[in-house]
Amino acid sequence: MAVLVESVTKRKTRKGKDFVLADFSDQSGQFSASCFEESLVDSFVRWAKEGTCVLLNVELDSPNADEPPRVTVRGARPLSEITADARMVLTLEVASIEAIQHLALLLRPGAKGCGEVVVKLSVDEDRTQKIRLGRDFALNGDLAEQLSAIDGLSEISLTARRSGDHLRLVA
Repeated sequence: MAVLVESVTKRKTRKGKDFVLADFSDQSGQFSASCFEESLVDSFVRWAKEGTCVLLNVELDSPNADEPPRVTVRGARPLSEITADARMVLTLEVASIEAIQHLALLLRPGAKGCGEVVVKLSVDEDRTQKIRLGRDFALNGDLAEQLSAIDGLSEISLTARRSGDHLRLVA
């Protein structure tokens, strides 16, 4: 899951090893999780100070049906590192001419073949048409977040693909 690292508290386990309790946020809200991977402790402290967005690998543990599942972080990587070596695909639905104009103003040129944009246009009440705008755009999570604030744009999805790896980042 793609999240913003909000804050981190560094602690010690009963055996004296470092771990962190971190607060994260994404489009759906905020949540807390623990990370016992000692190699990530200092990184999480730095990411919280810098307000870094990361892709988490997590494990959910539900001790019983009455409690919400506990989230434990098993791995993390800044989104900026993922986008640096991945082909990004931005897909979104467009409902108005004004929305497509806003999209055009925000899209910037990027590395050749690394940033594909596909829009789904509402032709009428019952029909939509997919159109590929191109493959050479600079795409990242910040752009997806900016687009989510524009009326007439919806179903915004930024997907990173690299050699069989499929990561879905939803704004």
